[in-house]
Amino acid sequence: MGDWIPTISPKIKVIPGGNGGRFPFSHSLFIDDDVKAVVDTGAGEGPLSDLKRRVPVDWVINTHYHFDHIAWNFLFEKSRILLNSRESEAFRDRRAIGRFLGMAEVYGESWVEGWLERIADPRTLQSPWSPQNDHKWWLSTARIDGTYAWGDVLDFGKTKARVLAAPGHSEGFCCLFFPGEGIAYVSDMDLTPFGPWYGGTDGDIDAMVRSCREAVALGARQYITGHEKGLVDGESFRDGMKVFLSKIDDRDRALLESLKTPMTLDELACLGIIYPRKFHGDAWVSMWNRLMTQKHLRRLEARGRVREEDGRFFVAR
Repeated sequence: MGDWIPTISPKIKVIPGGNGGRFPFSHSLFIDDDVKAVVDTGAGEGPLSDLKRRVPVDWVINTHYHFDHIAWNFLFEKSRILLNSRESEAFRDRRAIGRFLGMAEVYGESWVEGWLERIADPRTLQSPWSPQNDHKWWLSTARIDGTYAWGDVLDFGKTKARVLAAPGHSEGFCCLFFPGEGIAYVSDMDLTPFGPWYGGTDGDIDAMVRSCREAVALGARQYITGHEKGLVDGESFRDGMKVFLSKIDDRDRALLESLKTPMTLDELACLGIIYPRKFHGDAWVSMWNRLMTQKHLRRLEARGRVREEDGRFFVAR
C-alpha cells in the first residue's frame, strides 16, 4: 500500500512527503496496528487520500501546529484529531496561531484579523515562498478532538509511543519514541541544510539545542525526520546533528562580523544571514527572518557579546 520508506518495524511506515519532504511538505507516519494512526499530515493530498481510501484511520496525531505538519488534517473527517495540550489553543482559536508564529508581534493584531479573512477564502492569491494564505490553514484547524501531553504513552496495540518533550522549534513541540522498535520520530529536528528553525514567538534557541541533544541521547536505532532525509540510522543522526546545530554558531558569527559596524535590528535582518534576501518579499519569511535575527541578538547580548544603545547594536568590548 503506497510507496512506503521501510523501517525496522512492519507496523511503523513512513509516507514520503511531496518534493522530497521539503517545506511546505513533510514526511508522515502511518501506524498500522489495532489503532491505526497518521502522525503529521504534511505528506500531500495524493498519498494521504490513497491511505484514507484503503484504511480506516482512527487517529491523526499532530506533533505541533505548524502548517507543514497539519495541512491535510481536513481529509480525515472521521478520525480523531489530536494535538499536544500546550498548543491546542491554535485549533480552538486561530488567532493563537497569529500570536505563536509572530504575526501579532511583528505586524499587529489587525494583520492577524486580515490573515484570518485571507485563509478563509480559497480564492486568495498564494505566495510562492510560504503557505501564509493557504486555505488549508482554515480547513485543517477547524476542529480538535483531544489532546495529549509530554510524557504520555500512546497505545496503538502492540506498538507503543512515548511523547517526548522537545520545545524550541515551538513551545509544545514533541517527538515520538517507540521503545519496542528503537525508532524515534523527531519531526523538525530534521538535519536539513537550513539548520534549526525557531522563527515563531514561541521558538527558543537554547531550548532547541537542549531538545536536539536529548534526541541524540535517546540512542535510537533509527530516527525519522520530518523533512528531506526521512530515515537515518543512529550514528548518522548523531553526526548530522552536530552539523545541524553548528548553523546556530554560524549565524552568531555572521552577526558579530556584521556588527563591526553598528546596526539596527532592521538593518541586520536585511543582510540575509538567516534567510536569503530573495525571499524577503514574502511577509512571513520577512517576519521569521526578523524574529530569528532578534533572538540571536538577545542571546548574544545575554552572553555579553553584544550591547544595544539607542536602537543600534554593537560588539561588546
